Amino acid sequence: MTQSVSVNLKLGGAMVQYAPANQTGSRHVLNLDQNTSIQTLLDRLDVPAEQPLMIILNDAMVARPEYESTLLSDGDALSLMPPIQAG
Repeated sequence: MTQSVSVNLKLGGAMVQYAPANQTGSRHVLNLDQNTSIQTLLDRLDVPAEQPLMIILNDAMVARPEYESTLLSDGDALSLMPPIQAG
């Protein structure tokens, strides 16, 4: 049997459009298979590869080249935010 992990997901700004199926709002608790990467989750949420995105995992930024290799663990706090733009 595959073990699962519970991840706290926060969607900021326009990223709420990628909320899990049949859910609304900016905060979600996701039960995922163990060994789920950030990229796998983005694919599951239908976030396009070209979507400008800032990802914060447990208060640390995750760079795009690390999405595939960064695995989510039980209790992680993951934020998907639009990039900060100064103007």
